[in-house]
Amino acid sequence: MSLVVRALAALALGLLAQAMAPAAPVSAALPAGDHKGSGPAPGWGWETVFLDGFDGAAGTAPEQWNTMLGMNGATQNGSGQLDVGQAAQIRTNVGWSLPPGTQVRVTASLLMPDTSANYAAFWVQHPNGDDPRELDVIESYGPFKSTGAQLGSHICYDDTPETAVNACVATGRGPELWPVTHAFPAGAEPWNAYWAYSGEFTIGGDSVLFSASDAEGNRIYESGLLPDVRRVPSNTVPFHLRLSNKDVLPENVVLGGVRRDMLVDWVRVDVKYP
Repeated sequence: MSLVVRALAALALGLLAQAMAPAAPVSAALPAGDHKGSGPAPGWGWETVFLDGFDGAAGTAPEQWNTMLGMNGATQNGSGQLDVGQAAQIRTNVGWSLPPGTQVRVTASLLMPDTSANYAAFWVQHPNGDDPRELDVIESYGPFKSTGAQLGSHICYDDTPETAVNACVATGRGPELWPVTHAFPAGAEPWNAYWAYSGEFTIGGDSVLFSASDAEGNRIYESGLLPDVRRVPSNTVPFHLRLSNKDVLPENVVLGGVRRDMLVDWVRVDVKYP
């Protein structure tokens, strides 16, 4: 299905990105370690079940995360931020298996790399036991790629030994990805400013709402996936959070920029039980 057709379909369902009046963005020069209380209060009925402000000593690994096999780890910088460098990927030690009907909001405040030789992401991993699945709350290929920043979901991967090229798309299990760079004011794109990126869903539901907010909680955009129960975590296996920063293939490198690391100010998980 072409992007145009899909966009029209999503618009008809009221699920495509809805631009909101831009609020004053968090400056990229936000003082290191100024967490703004680690984000806005979760609100009535919401309970914070995970929070990491990365306040450890410089050069130390975050205690609530583990490094994925074959990847580099991430270190705290001593100023209240996590430095996710080249070829790094970490996952929360804890996973969540919650009752059906539980509302979940995962949020990370971060600054993306300003290069296009690598791509960084904050995402939710929710395998179903048969294949890998994920929700990309925010993923950035940098300012020199047409892809820019995007959000979305994968429920199948073509590059696994069990699948052939384009097998996922052929079976209706291809990715659903939406660009969001256009929603940000000039000079305050994801690689120029800190934003708090959220993904909201209900356990066992069929839709996901993504958003980006400034330090005061003002949303710059909201975007929803087309309804599909396969894209939303159930309670059959725990879901985890991941932070990653991977290199692109050599032939896809675009030179430019100076900062290859993703800086993460805080990460939190809020839930509202049924």
